[in-house]
Amino acid sequence: MSLLGVRVADQSYAEVSTGELVKRALCDDDVAWEALVDRFAARVHAVVRSHGLSPHDAQDAEQTVWSNLAEHLSRIRAPESVGPWLATATRRECARLRRLARRSPPSDPERLHAVDHRSPEAAAVAAERDRLVRGAIAALGEPDRTVAVLELHAPRSPAAEVAEFAGLSPADVPAVRRRVRRRLQRALTDQGYGNGRENGRRRDGRNGRDDRAAPAAQEGSAPRRSGTGRQ
Repeated sequence: MSLLGVRVADQSYAEVSTGELVKRALCDDDVAWEALVDRFAARVHAVVRSHGLSPHDAQDAEQTVWSNLAEHLSRIRAPESVGPWLATATRRECARLRRLARRSPPSDPERLHAVDHRSPEAAAVAAERDRLVRGAIAALGEPDRTVAVLELHAPRSPAAEVAEFAGLSPADVPAVRRRVRRRLQRALTDQGYGNGRENGRRRDGRNGRDDRAAPAAQEGSAPRRSGTGRQ
């Protein structure tokens, strides 16, 4: 198989289009599959982080998303649309796990035994801020929601990568970024964050540490795709 007259195998996979990687992966090219996962892993991880899952659930979410991609790769109509497909699939899986978590008592050892050095008030303020941010993001439509998640959890992502994941053209990314920043800032300001009251509470944190809680998630390991990629 060739791409612009040059065998794909002779090119750096970083230079190969997403659509071509999908085609190669469907032909049982494990290197192409791994390159496809590497291309989107950070952005999938960012979406998972934005949902505030426990470390265990976050890892499960990422592995499920990659397994589902391997299973459904041949059914994606436009190979170049893998990014938006992953964004949607990740949100749905995280929402499913959050629903399950609400039905079960907390039992994650990492949560039960984790040491939190913040003061109780600082931890409460951070948790409330996270809740408001998640709510503000959830209220956004697409592609703003995906861009907002990447702004918070994968900052400084190149515009081309954001565009591919959110289903935008690279030229539209700066305007969407500005729009979501304004909307999120307005949502927080309306709730009393970003003013003197919130700044005063922040100073209660130890060592002047920023008490914004960016929910931590362990890096999930994507499955190797062998054969047809069915897991």
